[in-house]
Amino acid sequence: MSSLNKKIDILITGAAGTIGSHLTDIMLDAGYNVDGIDDLSYGSMDNLKSAINHPNFNFIKDRVEHLYRNEARFKTYDAIFHFASLKKVWDGSVASTTVMNTNFNMTKAIIEKAKRTSSCKIIFASTSDIYGNSKTFKEDDDITMGPPTNERYSYALSKWHSEQYILNYVKEENVNAAIIRIFGCASSRSNKYWSGGHIPYFVTLALNGDDINIHGDGLQTRSISHSADIAQGFKQAYDNFDKVAGTITNLGTNQQTTVKYVAEYIINKTKSNSKINYIPIKEVFGDYKEILVRFANTEKAEKLLNYTRKYNTEQVIDDIIEGFSK
Repeated sequence: MSSLNKKIDILITGAAGTIGSHLTDIMLDAGYNVDGIDDLSYGSMDNLKSAINHPNFNFIKDRVEHLYRNEARFKTYDAIFHFASLKKVWDGSVASTTVMNTNFNMTKAIIEKAKRTSSCKIIFASTSDIYGNSKTFKEDDDITMGPPTNERYSYALSKWHSEQYILNYVKEENVNAAIIRIFGCASSRSNKYWSGGHIPYFVTLALNGDDINIHGDGLQTRSISHSADIAQGFKQAYDNFDKVAGTITNLGTNQQTTVKYVAEYIINKTKSNSKINYIPIKEVFGDYKEILVRFANTEKAEKLLNYTRKYNTEQVIDDIIEGFSK
């Protein structure tokens, strides 16, 4: 462990989640002091078992919105990695208004906290959902979403709103911030249900012998990288902050796999008796225009951050199957 960075204080929101916990391990190994905040609504303390007894780690069970309301509990930080997020799930159990309000209120709290230390760096985790049905997935692409009559856009809009809010502060008040748009990722630390993404959810169903429901024909492609690779990318963004400050950068993989292929791969690997059912998209999402192609355009990250990936998608799935099987 390096001793050079021990006096640098880092805050990671959503620290008990899949990316946040991997980054926690990475930053502790690099010698930083790390505070991790999580209300454990989606994350798990099991993800922090290697960090919880570390002398440089402090866990705070709380909501991110409380960051600037309790100065006695939350010190100032040299950098804030903001992963905590609320995502609307397809079954409607989370209200769209709650998604939009919660995500934006957390962003405001992060900004207010960072403003108390002029040198504090914010690295904000956004989403590839913002791209909608893009063809190139370049960071400077024009953004086109669907009509606000469809609630499914609420999560993407909450992130897009936060991006604009952050970049406004970069220009107006010289806040130090960088935005990272994350394409799909997962690991054995992912939430086992829909909020963790389709791969962890499919693995859970397969291990239980339950049917896997696919929306549409399953030929829509997704790009899924390992959460540890994404976390390493965030560390590289911090190490090269001047190169990405005030801008948007993609992290993910350009390997595409169809949803159908993933389901079949999981069933085969787990030797499951699960069956695949195909549900018409309109039956589930109404007039939502399904994203048919998604891949991470990481040309910028590769050039500026020397960003690479250790895992391919099949290795990600294997890791999740092994972890969930335990």
